[in-house]
Amino acid sequence: MSLICPKCGRSDDKVAFIDAFCTDCYPVSIKMPDDVELEQCGRCTRMRLRGEWTAHNERKIKDLVISRCRGDFESAEYDLTSGVVVFTMKRSGAKVERSIPLEMKKTICPQCSRISGGYYEAIIQLRGNRGRMETYAAMLISRLEKKTFISKTDEKDEGIDLYIGNSKAVVALMGGLGVKALITKKLVGRDQGKRLYRTTFMVRL
Repeated sequence: MSLICPKCGRSDDKVAFIDAFCTDCYPVSIKMPDDVELEQCGRCTRMRLRGEWTAHNERKIKDLVISRCRGDFESAEYDLTSGVVVFTMKRSGAKVERSIPLEMKKTICPQCSRISGGYYEAIIQLRGNRGRMETYAAMLISRLEKKTFISKTDEKDEGIDLYIGNSKAVVALMGGLGVKALITKKLVGRDQGKRLYRTTFMVRL
């Protein structure tokens, strides 16, 4: 004897059933968004999650979608490819599927915007032995790229200049390495009444 869903009238040979209802009509108390929109930088592929730009992370995306769902379910798992959430209900343990489309909105993150505009807050000037400067520049770039961005590297006859996106990252690195540098600051403008400075760190090797 086939089952007929009392809500939509479909039979169990057309769709799966949970108790007396088809899976689509099974009475559950779940509130969820119609869709979820995320911003992704078209240059570095980082995404804006919970107000912060972070590296692309599928687990974090899934957790974000599920966090926007409320209801009488014990657990949930979101499939990024299909856009389907599988809820495990608390009382019956039944598996209920619901669709939440994910839209990736392409944009440009603040960091990439600054890079494209040639923005920098600090300059590291390396002076001295050419071989030591090149080795030291490579080390600094490797470490600084984990904290900020390098706008430009300028090799001159007298040395190597590194243009760095964030001056605080330079201060922290120099302090950690115990590097002695001649520091000078130049006022370059104002932002909402706050003075903006560009800092130069001159290091002799």
